[in-house]
Amino acid sequence: MKKLVAVLLVLAMTVSLFAACNKTPASSDATPTPENKETSTPTPAPKTIELRTVSMFGGTDPSAADYQKLIKDFMDANPNIVINDESATADETWKARVTTDFSSGNDPDVVFYFTGADAKQLIENGKVVSIEEIRKQYPDYAKDITDAAMSFMQEFDGNHYAVPIRGFYEGLFCNKDLFDKYGLELPTDWAKLETAIKKFKEEGIVPIAASFSDVPHYWIEHLIFAEGGYEDHKVNPTDTYPESWAKGLSYFKTLKDLGAFPVDVNATKNDIVTNMFYDKKAAMILDGSWIIGGMKEPETVVVLPVPPTPGGKKDPTSIIGGFSSGFYISTNAWNDPDKRDAAVKFVMHMTSKNAISLFAKVAGAPAADVPAPEGITEVMKAGIAMGGQAKEIDMPIDSRMSKEAWTFLVSSIGAIADGQLTPEEVLTEVVNKNK
Repeated sequence: MKKLVAVLLVLAMTVSLFAACNKTPASSDATPTPENKETSTPTPAPKTIELRTVSMFGGTDPSAADYQKLIKDFMDANPNIVINDESATADETWKARVTTDFSSGNDPDVVFYFTGADAKQLIENGKVVSIEEIRKQYPDYAKDITDAAMSFMQEFDGNHYAVPIRGFYEGLFCNKDLFDKYGLELPTDWAKLETAIKKFKEEGIVPIAASFSDVPHYWIEHLIFAEGGYEDHKVNPTDTYPESWAKGLSYFKTLKDLGAFPVDVNATKNDIVTNMFYDKKAAMILDGSWIIGGMKEPETVVVLPVPPTPGGKKDPTSIIGGFSSGFYISTNAWNDPDKRDAAVKFVMHMTSKNAISLFAKVAGAPAADVPAPEGITEVMKAGIAMGGQAKEIDMPIDSRMSKEAWTFLVSSIGAIADGQLTPEEVLTEVVNKNK
């Protein structure tokens, strides 16, 4: 009996000790020790994602400051995304750099670039992803863009790739105060244009601010338009070229011989001549609606269609305009799991109604349904009126011509103006390169 009691006591003590060893102390009175201290895994910081972006909102572009503000706002709202922006003026050198980057494997993640012929090589080489593909995963992508604006974005394969922000028009901007000062009529026809050129040259004022070294394409398309009219202008010369193209380009020499351009027109840069116009050192400039944002005295500036040449077929009201650029997401960024969402977020931020309202302050039709900009200037009113009165509106020639052919044409303008090459010689080679 004593042995049984002893065994029971031993068992009771063992159970008591086992229970004590396995008891979890209450949080209120337990002192953590290395053995019983609770541990938790800290939440890791979001992975930093870098996006390389390229755009034409640099240099003297009037939207440059707004674009940088939008980038800052985006990074503030997305602190784990770093935007490495490489914006610059959209001249031929810039366009060549963009295509070189893509062809050499240095693809930007997001690029604001032109559509049409400029984009064809990127699309054919699978360098950019279509909006249709993006919307399979992000149905709200580009949701604020109007159907009318998006219709200009359709490419040769039926898909859309670029998300537009604003449309544009091109026209002959005139410092009206200079015309008034010298008693000149605005150049609503060719005779008045030549009269103004001669008078301003006599007075030591550059009649027409222009650069043939990097941005002469406005005059290329407008002289062809002025001579050949809408039907000839919209031709894409793959087999031959209309005679009106050669006649139109011949006016480069006519205008230069009149003293219309800066004496160093073959060497000067577009930024320089643009500031020349802003500073009233030049009376006229042929440019797009985006030039308005940088004007120092917009109330003294008007914009007109380029008049028809003598005997030209162009309707006096017809202009060049439309939507011809937008934001692309590169295929490399789309295929990168880390960058895909960041790139989509960035483009949606840049193409939101709020962003488009900022871009629309400059001029041109907004790509989304947003209120009209407040405090609209006289030159902006003139631009709106010009667009509303236009009998025909056509896209620029370079939107349909091959990159090689267009680059050759641009590079030949100085030689045509100097009489070193004939328009026929240049256009024959343009057709060969445009096949």
